[in-house]
Amino acid sequence: MAGLSVPAARNTPLPALRRWGRRLAVAACLLVGIGLVCGLLLKSWTRLSVADNAPVIGASLDTSWHARLGISTTNYEVALARVGARLETVRVGDPDPGTFLDRIDGLLLTGGGDIDPDLYGGQSGSALLVDRTRDDFELSLVNEALARGMPILGICRGIQLINVAHGGTLLNLRDTPELAHRHDIGSSSISAHLVTIADGSRLREMLGDGPHQVNSFHGQAVDRLGHGLRVVARASDDTIEAIEVPGESFVVATQWHPEIPPQQLAVFTKFLQAARRYRQGREQQRAQSETPSDAGGLSP
Repeated sequence: MAGLSVPAARNTPLPALRRWGRRLAVAACLLVGIGLVCGLLLKSWTRLSVADNAPVIGASLDTSWHARLGISTTNYEVALARVGARLETVRVGDPDPGTFLDRIDGLLLTGGGDIDPDLYGGQSGSALLVDRTRDDFELSLVNEALARGMPILGICRGIQLINVAHGGTLLNLRDTPELAHRHDIGSSSISAHLVTIADGSRLREMLGDGPHQVNSFHGQAVDRLGHGLRVVARASDDTIEAIEVPGESFVVATQWHPEIPPQQLAVFTKFLQAARRYRQGREQQRAQSETPSDAGGLSP
């Protein structure tokens, strides 16, 4: 009708929110893409920088999406390349882990989710990001590697796995708020706390006198120590931070990530040396087994 004014349409924030949402999505995709490209370039560089006959260190892959793209192994691969070793990975659930161990000279146990409490008599449902398939697969790798005398380096989750493989138990740090705070559950910190390393340990030989600043990003820790293991580092709150198997075999594990700070590269240097000795010993055994024994008997 004439004379009636039409009310102006209200400005709605929905279109603006949608535009910002699209922009954020594009930015996120770009960041992921850049990260993937940089990761691939870095992995290519590490492979080209290592000799073809370098000792081979094996690791099973984390089952998270970024691990399937190879992102989670980059820091390990770079650290190994810097000391002259090559990384070879195997998918969790490989039907023939023994063949994988035949191809490598040392076993690296990497970080990841919590270990299933059912494996050590803990409280079911108390752990996060549990992957029982990975737990079982890596335990089989550890047990076989130990039987062979193969060098093993455990990192973060790796120390927990080695302890469980030796009959030990784990502590859920989330159940103790003070410990959870000190060990930065839910956030990553490069210099989270100090650790003291025991005299006469391999780790002390590698890193020297302490105390040492280490990073911390874990929800479980060693509780009851497994059979045949030795505690070689503790935090100020008495949390076990490193363990070893005494003797000739190289079995060392840290709760922190020594692949991140360059000043702890000595851990990988010693691991490489042990892997090289293991390879030489295995090659000698193969050569001896392939050498025909003297038949003996009468000379013509």
